[in-house]
Amino acid sequence: MTQPVAVLGAGIVGISCALELQRRGFQVKLLDRRGPAQETSLGNAGLLSYSNITPIASPVLLARMPRLILNLDDDFLLHYPHMLSLLPWLLRFVLRCRRKTYLSDGAAMADLTLASIEIHKRWIAEADAGDLLNRVGGLKLYRHRQSFLRDRLERELLERCGVKHTVLSPDQAYELEPDLKRIFAQAVLIDETISIRNPEKLCQAYAQMFVDAGGHIGRVDIQFLRPTNDGWEVVTDQGCEKTPRVVVCMGAWTPGLIGQLGYTNPLAIERGYHSVFAASGEARLTRPVFDVDGSYVMAPMEAGLRVSSGSNLVRRETRSDPRQLVRVTPRVREAFPIAEELSPEPWMGRRPTVPDTLPIIGPAPRHQNLWLAFAHSHMGLTTGPITGQLIANFITGSEQPFPVSPCDPARYL
Repeated sequence: MTQPVAVLGAGIVGISCALELQRRGFQVKLLDRRGPAQETSLGNAGLLSYSNITPIASPVLLARMPRLILNLDDDFLLHYPHMLSLLPWLLRFVLRCRRKTYLSDGAAMADLTLASIEIHKRWIAEADAGDLLNRVGGLKLYRHRQSFLRDRLERELLERCGVKHTVLSPDQAYELEPDLKRIFAQAVLIDETISIRNPEKLCQAYAQMFVDAGGHIGRVDIQFLRPTNDGWEVVTDQGCEKTPRVVVCMGAWTPGLIGQLGYTNPLAIERGYHSVFAASGEARLTRPVFDVDGSYVMAPMEAGLRVSSGSNLVRRETRSDPRQLVRVTPRVREAFPIAEELSPEPWMGRRPTVPDTLPIIGPAPRHQNLWLAFAHSHMGLTTGPITGQLIANFITGSEQPFPVSPCDPARYL
């Protein structure tokens, strides 16, 4: 008999879990208040990058800590009213800013990232979504030589994990992107980066595969979970769903739901913003660029050039504050000829992050038939598919493809 399971949250992680469980023979209901990819999965930079293995906690940040705490740099913004409640998270984060820890966490991230991109490639072919792909790599750009030297530990991590990358001179970078303005001192090409021209469409293509294979997507507002003798009740604004097993993939909203079951909140919320610009005249950008000293990522997408700002640690429901995006826009103009802003207003998303950057994936520590998949930081799009595979392996008792203890929920919950 087909075994039912409810997956809560229809971002890329929830879609991936639902799709993988369905392929293992489960009868899956995917529940979300807004539908597939309408929250954080909609607004990312669209990168499936093998270099997405670098932990946020880095020894490099220690020297910058006074500037970061004082909000003097535009790649990071701390919301002071949130500071007291965030202190335990910040302390654990600072303690991970060590070389050995950085390399260890990065190796665990590499296991997730490299395996996940291979699954993406298969799913993209199955979904006939190849027209959304841009396969020409990604450029990391440095305005100052000292910034490039500061990132040498990151390049060491890429070397250790076998991530192909090429250090470029400014002239070599301008050969790849002739319309960049001549302000950069160094560049690194992440050779095999794949970028997505419309992340929302890709997620929805995966969701459509799930539906076409008989899956059900319900638009409900999930209010709380209630354990029963034979499983769970999922209480929503439209009633109660009974199911023997539950997978919670609600991103920044997960702590609110599992907190009712006695689990602590391990997250900081990295608020992120983006806006879309037109290129000026005949200017053309062929691949995503990360202007390290400019504190933004710019990626060519179907709608135009999407410019994403840095991290803003803030409470989940604090009002929108796109000042980082406003500050970096003049720097974008310094680097590339952009014209009018096409977005009516900046988009805002919430990226749930734990101190070691590694997502929380696995069985809930104190409840049966409850699995957790959240806290993917800014790597959710990249690592969604492998998360689905790992969760399906946990539920079916299958062997995992690599050690998964670094992602164990018990380390925080």
